[in-house]
This record gives sequence, structure tokens and C-alpha cells, in this order.
Amino acid sequence: MNEFYDSLCEQERASVQDVALKYGRTLNPCYERLLNAKAVSASPYYVGLSSDMESFTHVTKRVVLVADTMLLSDHGVGAVHELGERQQSYALPPFGDNPQIPHNELHTWRYGMVTKDLVELGQWLLDAEPLLRSGLVWYGPVFMAGNSGASSTLDWRITPARQLPSFSDRSIDFVVEHGRAVDLARSKPLASRVVRPILEIDLPFINGLSLSDFAQVTSEEFDSYRQYRDFMRSRLLELDDALEAVDSQVALERVALSIRDELNAATAEMSSAARSRALNRCGAVLGTTSAILAAVRPEALQGALAVSATITAGATGLWPTIQAFADNKPKRMHGKWHYVWVLQKKATTH
Repeated sequence: MNEFYDSLCEQERASVQDVALKYGRTLNPCYERLLNAKAVSASPYYVGLSSDMESFTHVTKRVVLVADTMLLSDHGVGAVHELGERQQSYALPPFGDNPQIPHNELHTWRYGMVTKDLVELGQWLLDAEPLLRSGLVWYGPVFMAGNSGASSTLDWRITPARQLPSFSDRSIDFVVEHGRAVDLARSKPLASRVVRPILEIDLPFINGLSLSDFAQVTSEEFDSYRQYRDFMRSRLLELDDALEAVDSQVALERVALSIRDELNAATAEMSSAARSRALNRCGAVLGTTSAILAAVRPEALQGALAVSATITAGATGLWPTIQAFADNKPKRMHGKWHYVWVLQKKATTH
């Protein structure tokens, strides 16, 4: 992210479309390096399950206290915006009179990324710059490739080998690997054999600031946020044991109480910060969003994501889809639980 932002000249920053296109060109050739580096890091990805471009600012402001790196994508919905051409040499089997001579073929293809709104994406990338630079959030484009002679979007085809996360493909791997996600609620998760709501709380965040001001304040206060995220990470590890304990409800209540106490302390600290002269002049106030932390059986969450693309489009919602998947799979489910923060879309200002 630092390489990308450092490379932006003043002229490119003046055009938000150019910012979005350059972001895609920068990530396309090196995304495997990014993914591999993240895979071996200590902090897990949180995947935005129901996020789309219109909700990026909403989600970004609300998860910095409890999430590590937040991965957002607009799920391959929208037009393909061409980024350029790529070339790769392929070694073909020897042929002809001399089978010892290898034969290489140079293949050229066009590539682009899918998004509903280049302007909105470019503006978000500029406004959230401090957050992307510090690794708190990033955007995963959906790349597509087509024949070099293609002349319309009808000729584009998805190329999985060159595709970054969306919810019909690679992001399921992130959920499998890290077991962390954030969902914008259309309905609340109900307790069942595959879903265990753990606690419901008002999640605090600094409200009343533009995204660019919010991002700057958050990056400057990074160390104070870090301790809460470290705390949350350790409590989620404790939940793994609590969920499988003989008296699991008592064990869950104990962990939930410690999370609630820590978040209440964070609320008081953030409220004090919002009332400080510097932030108050900028219009900052303390906001809260009703949030539920839920544990979900991995087979149910992964299965729901795999069989339903409607989650991203908002037609069904995550929790009914999970329950429907579980109802159709009567066998006993087990394995390490996944954790989802379920955020209500409305916020309260204090």
C-alpha cells in the first residue's frame, strides 16, 4: 500500500478514476505476494461479507476497534474496466524433427477489474489512505481477463488464477483460513445448532468526521486501538475452548463479560477523545452501533457462501442462508468455530 500511494503523482491524485485504475494495475501483478505475506502474519483477515461500495465508509468507521485487517470487495458486481495487457511465455512440449528443442509460445491477454463505480472507489482509496498505509483495511479487486482481440465486455471471462477475493470465489478461502468476518445485518443471527450468539453490545466509534479526517485520526491513535484489538484476538481464542466446554454457557458468559467490560472502557476513552478540543472543533462525536458477536460452525458459513451469491446482492442475507444450508445438511457439524461481528446499519450519536 505504501508503494502504491508513494507512486501517485499530484496529477493522478486529481483524477479519482485514475487512482482506482492505478490501484488495480499496481495490485494485479503482485497480489500473490500480498496474499502469501498475509497468510504467515500474526493478525487475521476480517472479511466484509455483505459490504459493497456504498457501505465501505460505514464499515470502515465501525470496525477499527475490534478487527485486525479488514478486507473489502464489491464482489464482482458492475462493469469491467480495462487496465491493460499482460504477456506470459508458456513452454510447450517439444515437437518436429528435433524433440530436444523446446517450443515457447507468448500469450497476450487483456485484463481489467470489476466495480460499479470507479469514481466512488477512487475517492474511497484517497480518503482512507492512512488506514490502507497502516494495514487496517484494504480493497480486494475482482480481476477479469479476456482475449487480446476482445472488443466488448461480452468477451471477458473470469480467470481464477488472476482473481482477487470476491464472495463467489477466493474470499471463501480467507474465511476458511482466518475464521473472521463482519456482516451488515439484514436480520439478527438466531441461536441454533450451527450459530451461537455470544454477546450483543453497542460498539463505539468516532462519528461526525469525514472519512479522510476519521482515517487520519485513527492512524494517529493506532497504538491505543491496537491494545483493544490484541485483547479481542485473545478473547476469541478463549471462545474456542468455551464453546466446547461441558458447561459452555457459563464459559461463554465469562468471556462475554470480559469483552463487554473492555469495550465499555474503550467507549469511555473514545468519548473523552471525541470531547477533546481538537476533535470537537472538527465536529467529532461519539457514535455507537448495535453489534452482535456470533460464533458460526465453519461448514455452515463456508457452505452458505459457496452456494449463494445473493449475499452480496442483498437479496437473501447471510443468516437465513446459513440456516437454510444447515437445514439441508442434517449431519452433525463440528470443527473450529468462525466468528462474525454483525453490525446494524443505523448508528446512535451520543
